[in-house]
Amino acid sequence: MRQRLIVQMGMGVGETAGLAAERAIASAQARAVLHVDVDCAVHVTLGVPEAAELDTSGVNRAFGAAEVEVRVVPGGMSVPQPGGAALVMVSAAIEVFPLGPAA
Repeated sequence: MRQRLIVQMGMGVGETAGLAAERAIASAQARAVLHVDVDCAVHVTLGVPEAAELDTSGVNRAFGAAEVEVRVVPGGMSVPQPGGAALVMVSAAIEVFPLGPAA
């Protein structure tokens, strides 16, 4: 079983699910700084109102980890605005696990 080093949560709001997800990840990363000299795996879970609206292909760029796994689950919220547009809220959970023999 892998030993988790850290877990952090963040929330982001935007006009699209992608923008809200970027902001949620940045929010979580701003709350936790971890300096280790081992390769790590990162698991990112994003709570999104409409999973089909989110392209996760660029999420790996936000991390310098050897291994990044992204899961999209139902969550967040979509708040209707005047004029028909909606604000999207996405929640992010970031977990970091060491890789290698000590894992």
